[in-house]
Amino acid sequence: MFTSLLVDLADDPSVVLPTPAASPVADAVEAVVGFALAVGTRFGMVTAPTWLLASAACHGRLLAPGWPPPVG
Repeated sequence: MFTSLLVDLADDPSVVLPTPAASPVADAVEAVVGFALAVGTRFGMVTAPTWLLASAACHGRLLAPGWPPPVG
């Protein structure tokens, strides 16, 4: 989810896309951080912490079981 948001927000996604990390969890963290950086570059100086941006983007359901809902 955060990778797609990052691509939607970034003027040049190749600049802000994270490189593959050592584990799936590290990849997820990199995607959230990249999303926060894309928000900052798109909307100027953002003073909200990264965790608050991530929470707003997923409507507070990032760690909820079964999120995102299955498609279909």
